[in-house]
Amino acid sequence: VFGASGRTGHAFVRVAAEAGLYQRLHYRNKPSELTPDTATVVVGALTDPTAVREVLRGSEAVIVLFGPHANAPRVFCAAATKAIIAGMRAQSLTRLICVTGAMIGEMPANVSVAMRMMSFGVRKAGQQDAMADRDEQERLVRNSKLAYTLVKPPRLTDDPATPIEAGPSMAIGMGSHLSREGLARFLVEEAMRPQYPASSVYVRDK
Repeated sequence: VFGASGRTGHAFVRVAAEAGLYQRLHYRNKPSELTPDTATVVVGALTDPTAVREVLRGSEAVIVLFGPHANAPRVFCAAATKAIIAGMRAQSLTRLICVTGAMIGEMPANVSVAMRMMSFGVRKAGQQDAMADRDEQERLVRNSKLAYTLVKPPRLTDDPATPIEAGPSMAIGMGSHLSREGLARFLVEEAMRPQYPASSVYVRDK
């Protein structure tokens, strides 16, 4: 699991532990929060091949949850994802689940016009570098030739989990949202029983 320290990461680690999954968790700094007894913590830079190798070692599925944040001195998602993909190839690992967002990369017809306009506005409002970095992250995953799944949620909330809907053509609009716990449950299910290999999937609360 890469991105264990964020709010989505916290939700995933907890849900995965409840599901009985053994996890290898990456942190850039020593975690201040408690981690499950069934987890191994690896501390290091996202682009450090040694740290990446240790997180990946023996894994059946690789989960990428990190995203841009205010404290990052520069964009990093694409470079870190490139390092993870290289590490996976070196260890002959194939299953990659990467969370990006509904406004990242190509936006097909199931994404509303309003959402497309919002994506355009965000890019024009000083976040061009962050959005371009995420676009490149998706491109790297799509071209990786791994058994990837790109998970593209709309606005994430900290609400309790409710029933969700998912699909490559799921309609996503300005009112769409998804709880982090609901996303975590979807990711655990996708890791254990893959339904969307080599594809993008949109997920939202019903």
